Formats: sequence, structure tokens, C-alpha cells
Amino acid sequence: MFEVLLYSVNVTTAFVFFLVFLMVYYITKLPTDIPPFPKPVLPIFGNLLSLVNKDVLEYFRKLRNEYGDMYSFYMGSQLMIVINGYSAIKEALIQNGRFFSDRPKNFQTETLAENSGIIFTSGAKWKEQRRFAVNALQEFGFGRPSFEQNILEEAQELVKIFEEQNGQPFQPKSIVNTCVANVISQIVFGKRFKHTDANFTDFLDRLDIAATFLGNASVLVNCFPFLQYFPGDPLKMRLLKKLSENIRMWYESRVHEHKNTYKKGTARDFIDLFLAEAIARQETNKPFTFTDVQLCNSLADLFGGGTETTATSLRWILLQFLHFPEIQNKCFKEIDQVVGRERLPQLKDKEHLSYLEATIMEILRVYPVAPLAVPHAVSKEIIFRGYRIPQGTTVLVNLDSVLRDPSIFGDPDVFRPERFLDADGHITKPQEHIPFSMGRRVCIGESVARMELFLFLATLVQKFEFLPVEGDQLPTRKGILGLTYSPVPFLIRAVRR
Repeated sequence: MFEVLLYSVNVTTAFVFFLVFLMVYYITKLPTDIPPFPKPVLPIFGNLLSLVNKDVLEYFRKLRNEYGDMYSFYMGSQLMIVINGYSAIKEALIQNGRFFSDRPKNFQTETLAENSGIIFTSGAKWKEQRRFAVNALQEFGFGRPSFEQNILEEAQELVKIFEEQNGQPFQPKSIVNTCVANVISQIVFGKRFKHTDANFTDFLDRLDIAATFLGNASVLVNCFPFLQYFPGDPLKMRLLKKLSENIRMWYESRVHEHKNTYKKGTARDFIDLFLAEAIARQETNKPFTFTDVQLCNSLADLFGGGTETTATSLRWILLQFLHFPEIQNKCFKEIDQVVGRERLPQLKDKEHLSYLEATIMEILRVYPVAPLAVPHAVSKEIIFRGYRIPQGTTVLVNLDSVLRDPSIFGDPDVFRPERFLDADGHITKPQEHIPFSMGRRVCIGESVARMELFLFLATLVQKFEFLPVEGDQLPTRKGILGLTYSPVPFLIRAVRR
């Protein structure tokens, strides 16, 4: 019995010694010329376990206080570098943009996006496709004053559907998403979809579910690719792939319809322009990137990006109105004084609706849709601010560190639109207000997103007072950080003024 016990103790001691040796060996092998990183860095897991059950944004704020504007973070064995603060972010994305404009190679970019599209590509392909997309969108008035009517039509549709709720509690998410989606739909697909179109609403639901799964699990799968094959599919990766295939088929069906009805010299929408460019380039000897796969992923990027920012920000604003009815009332009084109730608000009213615009700016500051932006990667090994960043390293641009910086905004956790108004009540926009990021990868839909937010919100506030459910506790103002930063689903009442 004693021999068995002694053997057990020796095995345990040997195992503990091995773990300690492994830890010491692993830690001493970590580079010392990269930005500082939190300890300990565990074999296999890196710093991953320190994120369990934590608010990532709050945790990153703590790390910035401890390590400064640049620190490292190991997700498994993969090195990530987080850049904080306006000065450092500007230096990286503007002054050194040619080095910081790539995307990481991971499950999301290589398996789901197939190294195509606009958001998740890098290098020459990204430059070519982004340039084409920007020019194509502009051809249809994207972001220009002429695009105003498209937005107002959907704003009126949103008013109509809100009226149908008869002042009863409802969840605004799907309604808002559908109306906002129809704005970009008119450009990329050449049509709008009815709210009763089950095929379209089911498609939007699949997009939402896929985004939720990807947001929750992509970090783990990017670090540990084998998890996507794990028995039982605990991270829903096989389900995500199936959803992605269904979503891809929906885009492919739109492309197929256009190919069957395409007429040379006539451009109905983005798809037609892409098909025309593909036909024109097929006879050249240049690398050919205008493929059907590229088209479908470009549609996914434009449609998803063109929907998510505005729809999510509108829901954040409605949620804030429940908590701060005095802010809602100020917005309404301003609209009532400037626009009245006989006509719809228009872009020309924007310069006279400063408080409403300040409220939108404050929402984008406190609740940016992508507080960590889309991950960047460096195209070659560089020395940045005295630290070495190896080629291909994932770089997180922490926009939250700027938008919630006390040295810039004083009381950053307070929702206060007045911070963007000067003594005369005019809009003042600090250069640090960068909710859409900056540099080469700045959101191409920023101009139209700002137009949509203004016109949708002004129209809604003109027509409705938004109230919480009677007798219920106010919904939480904390968000869910996944692919985007979105509010927890909530109920609201829209009462006609």
C-alpha cells in the first residue's frame, strides 16, 4: 500500500514538474521586443483564459491603463497587438497605412469569405475591388444628396409599420433591419423587398443567426481551427457553414437572375456593373478577380455593412430614449420648431437640427457598431513605436480607447449629446470622433450611414414618442460584443404624436 502511495506521489510530482518546466520553457521563448503583454501566458491557451466571463472592452481599458497605448495579447499561440489612443491609431492607419491595411489569415477570411469580397481581402485584390465598389456605388448616387429620396421612402415605410403596432409593445429589431436593408438593396440588387416577402425576411434572419454564431465562436476557431471538426459541433461551426451556404445561394440566385436579364450598356444596379466589368476584362491578360465568387462576397459585404451600422445604431438610439426621455423630448421640440409636422424632415434641415445631430454623434461615440474595428494585419515586419511587429500579426484597432477616452471627452461614460454643441448651439466635431475608423480601411458606407441615421431618426421622432413597457423594468443599456456591438433585444412602445 505504501509503495502504491509513493508511486502515486512520484507520478504527481513528475507531472507537476513537467508542467512547471513547460511553462518556464514557453515563457522564456516568448519574444521580448514586442509590446508588453499580461502575465501569465499559458502554453496552448496564451491569454485566452483571462477573457473568460469578462467584458472585453472593459478589460482592454484596464490593460491600457497598465501597459499604455500598445500591448500584446496571445490568443492561443497567435500574437495579437492592440493599438489604443488617437495618436497611436492615427500613426498606424494614416502615416503607416501601407503596412497596416491587410487582413489576418484565419477561419473567417479564408474559409467563410474565401479570400474574396471587399472587407476581408488584402493587397492588390482588395485595392482593385474596393476602388471598383466605391465608383459603382457613386454611380447610383450612394452618399450623395440625390440618394435622399430612397432613404425617405423607407423611413415612411418604417413609420407605417410602427403605426400598425397601435402603441403596443414590440421588438423593433427585425422591422428596423428590413427597412434599412431595403435602402442598400435598391443599389446592389436594383429592387426593394416587401416586409411580407418571406424569402427576404428569412434571409435576414439567417444573416442575423450566422453573425451571432460567428461572433461568439470565430475567435476560438481562428486560434484553434480543429475545433470546427469537434464532435457534437459545440461551437456551431458546421451549422454556421450550412447557414453560410444558404446565404451564399441567396446571393447566387440574385446573380443568376441578373445574368438571365442582363443587357449590355444598361446598368440597373451594382450587379450589372460588376457583370459588365467582368465581360470587359475577360479578354485581358491581367489577373482576373471579377469572378462569381468575388461578386457574391462583395454583395455580402456591401449588403451586410450597409444594413448593420444604421440598423444597430437606430436601435441603440431608441433604447437610450427609454432611459433619457428628456433627450428624446429635446430632439422632438427641435424638429417641431424647424420642420413642423406637415412635411417630412429633409437633409437641408440638418444644419438647423443640431441637437438631433449631436444625439446621433453621441450614440456613435458611446455605442460604436465596431468598437474594435475589423481586425487588421501587417503586410511586412515593421518597427512601430519602438516595438517589433512580425509580418502577418493581427492588429486590433481599439476605437473604444479613443471614443471613451477621459482626456478627450471628460465624462466618457455619460450619455450627453451637448458635448458636441458649442456655446451657440452649433455642431462641433472633434477629430477624435472616429466611430467609422480612419485611413485606407475606413468604412466606405460612412456618408450614407450618416444620411440614413439622420433621416430615419428625424422622421421617427417627428411621428412618435417612444416609451418603455408599462410596469416593466427598463431594458439594460449593456451591449453584446460579437461581430458588432449591439443592444440586447428589447421591447418598446411607439405612440403616435
